[in-house]
Amino acid sequence: MKPNIIFLTIDSLRSDKIFGKNKSSSTPNINKLISNGSYFTQTISTADQTGLSLGSVFTSLYPFKSGISYFNFDHNIPNFFNIMKKNNYELNSFLPDLSFFKTISKNFDKNEYYTYDKRENWLQLVGFGDKIIQKINDMNPPWFYFIHLMDLHPPFSIPTEFDKEKYGKTNYEKMLSFIDSWIGKFLEKIDSKNTILVLTADHGDYISVIENDMNKVNVPKFFKKNKTLIPAKISDKILSTLQKQKKSSELKKLKTSVSPEDFRTLQNRCDDFLFDELLRIPLILFGYNVPSNLIINQQVRQIDIFPTLSDLAGFSTTLENITGKSLTPLLNNQTFSEEPAYVEAGSSNSKILGKVIGIRTSEYKYLRSRTEKTKNIILYDLKNDPNETKNIASLNPQIVEQMEITLQKIRENSHNDDSVTISDEHSKEIEDELKKLGYI
Repeated sequence: MKPNIIFLTIDSLRSDKIFGKNKSSSTPNINKLISNGSYFTQTISTADQTGLSLGSVFTSLYPFKSGISYFNFDHNIPNFFNIMKKNNYELNSFLPDLSFFKTISKNFDKNEYYTYDKRENWLQLVGFGDKIIQKINDMNPPWFYFIHLMDLHPPFSIPTEFDKEKYGKTNYEKMLSFIDSWIGKFLEKIDSKNTILVLTADHGDYISVIENDMNKVNVPKFFKKNKTLIPAKISDKILSTLQKQKKSSELKKLKTSVSPEDFRTLQNRCDDFLFDELLRIPLILFGYNVPSNLIINQQVRQIDIFPTLSDLAGFSTTLENITGKSLTPLLNNQTFSEEPAYVEAGSSNSKILGKVIGIRTSEYKYLRSRTEKTKNIILYDLKNDPNETKNIASLNPQIVEQMEITLQKIRENSHNDDSVTISDEHSKEIEDELKKLGYI
């Protein structure tokens, strides 16, 4: 019998917030997973946006090869969901009711979608954690259970019990402590002898140095009184403009009073930069066939996750012509050559691709304009400048040239590097979702 698989992704979870000197949350259950499993400390996400990153996970291809993004998931592109079906897995999910997740799970056997909208009234794991536990008890083996949690996505609704300094310095870390308490409850229901648990994220995030939400605006009384009279397309546009103006004003005030490193925490994802806060994500493997207490510091990629799962679970068939490769040699203390990780910025517009592409190695990060390879070039020395504070591109033209050659080689035959054409109606629907998620 093949092992059951729980694939748990926590939206916006950063690697440095569960392991290392930057951690202030209390995560005894995640610590237990690490000490009894294998933890990859240098896992690099493909992008800073959910659709691009998770699309690459489930196909083991980069977006320019698959064409998959938040706006499009083509089930005709070979993916590991189909492989698991061929291996007689029952596919189950517990996901937010966002269009991307509904699309990727449409061929699953059983899905449950929770409401992401109206966050101020949402109970989060307090409200549906017990449903996840019940589902673990009810599935037919071998099963695959895809869970995506949005609790770490602001605005935060921290339970009173966890709103204390001992659970973290920031709201982000306090919420992570709360999530950890539920991970402990999940673990109580898992038989690690016949189950593999994967804990990872779609991407990282900036953690603001200020607690107030700069995107929040006070809705004018006029709009409140005349809500039913004003078309949404007009009111939404006006309120969006007010929101942008408020944030721009706040940023101008703060720029001279905070350090450059702190100032960048106030930015949005899917913009001009791809700092490690957005790209370094956790990857923990636990359970069946997974070594215990193994910390792996070698750089690996998000696209390597499912080839590794395929090996560990012993799938009888797998995907061919993929970019990712199995990490089982690292689990077995064997030689494994590092591969440069391709990275790109997401976009909040269905008609436009993200502005930035690049590659990351354990030594350097190289970024440039997607459309013009000589524009907006950035090179960081990650060994000597891990916080990415100094662009050394102009001082190191040979390294830049070599990194560009590597990038071009990775992107050979990038036939899907064009925006997918979608209807205006679908584009508007997704745009509304992205506003709720904070991309716009």
